[in-house]
Amino acid sequence: MRIERVTIHQYNIPLEEPFVTALNPIPELERVLVEVETDVGITGLGEAAPAYEVTGETQRSTAAVIEDILAPLVLDTNPLDIERIVGDMEALVDGSRTAHAGIELALQDIRGKAAEMPLYRLLGGNATESVINVPKVLSIKDPGEMAEDAVDAVEAGYKQIKIKVGDKPETDVKRVEKIATAVPESVSLKADANQGWGDAKTALRALQGISDYLDVIEQPVAKENVEDLVTLRNRVDIPVMPDESVKTASDCLDLVNRGAGDIYNIKLMKTGGIGEAIRLNTVAEADNRPTQLGSMVEGGVGTAAGVHFCLAFENVIWNEMVGPFMTTANVTDLDFTVPEISVEGPGLGIEIDRDKLDELRTDCTVIGRQ
Repeated sequence: MRIERVTIHQYNIPLEEPFVTALNPIPELERVLVEVETDVGITGLGEAAPAYEVTGETQRSTAAVIEDILAPLVLDTNPLDIERIVGDMEALVDGSRTAHAGIELALQDIRGKAAEMPLYRLLGGNATESVINVPKVLSIKDPGEMAEDAVDAVEAGYKQIKIKVGDKPETDVKRVEKIATAVPESVSLKADANQGWGDAKTALRALQGISDYLDVIEQPVAKENVEDLVTLRNRVDIPVMPDESVKTASDCLDLVNRGAGDIYNIKLMKTGGIGEAIRLNTVAEADNRPTQLGSMVEGGVGTAAGVHFCLAFENVIWNEMVGPFMTTANVTDLDFTVPEISVEGPGLGIEIDRDKLDELRTDCTVIGRQ
């Protein structure tokens, strides 16, 4: 089996409302869909979901790396040689991990389709159900509005709520307090500052008022302030979860050695695909630390890949595959209904909705056989 053609689609997905975090507001999702076609009729689907604030990539830069460097590299190779191909990509392009993910996920899809098995089974998963339960992520708004959104989410069926914070500590305290008093105690609450509090001193000021309500605090300080993560772990009673501070297995090992995290947030767009995500999870598990599979608000392909990863590894105790629930359109046939996502079938178990992709696509490039 050889790779004959790579097609790179740039497309934009409308959001139900702008997604506001401490990093920036996101009015719509700019994504890259990758199709890798083989000479035996199997096509793998991959997705790159760039976020400049996290990986330093944009939609255009990601597509350019795939078109100019990665796609020509993988042509006429065996798509099942995933480790070798990934090694060649990393040797040729240092960084651009989101672009790497676009190719690597497509290769993983081919792997599953060739074996006629769901990817999570090939990864060693023995889940009895191919379904995961996702949280509702609340965008930064006025505290009262966020409380109303939380109530609506619970009424819709969500059992977990992630609260975006990272604004002024005093306002963030009000946000969490209002949400906590508005929803049943059985609802799990998590908060994510996206580095917004900057340092341990500011984070402590915020957490003193809200830690009793929360199951975890995610990336409370700037990503480079690893020692502040250590300080917080020693000063607060809730788990601290690094996100932007940990992209690769090497990063995770450094944080483990420094005692900087209780749970680690894996994102396939940060790791460059599933292979490095597995290694990161293994490092955390060796330290008896669980992981979460986080979201870069991927479309259907990236979301499906994340679901398979969650189903494959018991150490992944939480997930945030929330992308499809935040958009008004989907370019795949991914099966999702609040608050669950289901995957089944060979590989990633999804197909492209060609009509919807044609509607949302802004650019398309074909590398290889025309």
